[in-house]
Amino acid sequence: MKDMRKSAQFIKALAHPTRLAIVQGLMQGENCVCSIEKKLGLKQANVSQHLNILRSEGVVDYRVEGKQRCYFLVNREKMRKLISCID
Repeated sequence: MKDMRKSAQFIKALAHPTRLAIVQGLMQGENCVCSIEKKLGLKQANVSQHLNILRSEGVVDYRVEGKQRCYFLVNREKMRKLISCID
């Protein structure tokens, strides 16, 4: 049952239009928060909240470049397969 809860949390993290848009954008490669903001037309705080949820479930991670955090998919192939199932 514990594995099912973990899987449900993972799916729940993706079950938001903004988070799906972030994941799809990161399929092309890593992006800094400011780039994600511009592409989605959202405020930095909103984007950061969604990225924190995705990061807590192991979907994304980041590296620091100067003062910016550049986010990337932890497992791009897994996300590609999952997104193709959704489509």
